[in-house]
Amino acid sequence: MHKGNYIAVVCNYQIKNNRIGSMDRFFIAFNKACIDNGYVVDWFFPKSKKNELYNEVNFYSDIDSNVETLFLNHISKTKASYNYVFTHFIELFTPFYKKVKQKLDCKIIAVDHMSRPIDGFTLKKKLKRKAKFFMNGKYIDKIIAVSQYIKSQNLKDYSYTLKSKIDVIYNGIDIKLYHKTSQQKSKKSSKFRFIVVSHLVFEKGIQDLIYAASKLDKEILNSIIVDVYGEGVYKPKLMDLVTTLKLEDIISFKGSVGNLYTLYNKYDFMIQPTYMEAFSLSILESLCSYIPVITTLVGGNVEIIKNSINGFLFEPKNIEELKEILIGVCNNKLELKESNIYKEIRSKYTLDIMVNNYLKLIKRCT
Repeated sequence: MHKGNYIAVVCNYQIKNNRIGSMDRFFIAFNKACIDNGYVVDWFFPKSKKNELYNEVNFYSDIDSNVETLFLNHISKTKASYNYVFTHFIELFTPFYKKVKQKLDCKIIAVDHMSRPIDGFTLKKKLKRKAKFFMNGKYIDKIIAVSQYIKSQNLKDYSYTLKSKIDVIYNGIDIKLYHKTSQQKSKKSSKFRFIVVSHLVFEKGIQDLIYAASKLDKEILNSIIVDVYGEGVYKPKLMDLVTTLKLEDIISFKGSVGNLYTLYNKYDFMIQPTYMEAFSLSILESLCSYIPVITTLVGGNVEIIKNSINGFLFEPKNIEELKEILIGVCNNKLELKESNIYKEIRSKYTLDIMVNNYLKLIKRCT
């Protein structure tokens, strides 16, 4: 056992039975690796129920509290003592971090998954973020940025004095679940199949894909199928838009599924017309299935998508540019260059590497 062997992981991430993705697999793998290395880990999730996947996890949740309140109440009531506190999907430099430090003698490691608005923050928001950093900056011991983009944004948003506090640890996936299809489709005899995997909110830009599809001529439109996987508050509006533009035979909403990893290789391309992105696990999953990606020039996308090699990049909100890419792909006028980039991605962005980098960081923080 390590002398300082108690870890709390506070995640603003709701566990769902119909959504088992790469983030869930990371949580489970990290939990196991910590136990194997002599750590005891408690996990805190908002409004979640333990499912079979999380059977081996020390799991805390309730239906009333947000996850920060849940954790603060827990350490107040139980007098639990943790040596390390990780946070996921929780805003940086809020008073929460100060409250944790007041109750615990611990190292706080905050993981920043948060994408930034395409047009940047308003002046008011920028000033508020600077003020939060000024008041609470000292309470976070280490920041994990999930991409170089997120690291650079933190330095820009808060202070360049953060440079020594930020490590980049890329997301990774369980490579053995994703593989190349054994069959090559003949584009002369089959439709082009496009997959979208996304939280269905305005910022993910799915409406732009719908508008781009509506501008295609009938011949091309009849040669494509678009399947959208995911849920979110914007789904009803997207479905209404598909109906209004009479695209029901082309674009289908499939909801959330637990076996997404088995589906990627049924498609020819992924499309992610997002306005903001930190480092997309779904894009990574697609590439590790040898499926190229059409996506925007935002966030961490450009760290993994190389234009005309493993996908095509376009300016966010540029519906006309997306339409032209779709036309070029379907007419075989836009072709991808031969490359070993898919193998390189599969070797670099693995779940094992991600977990090991987290463990190394714990040891450096000891």
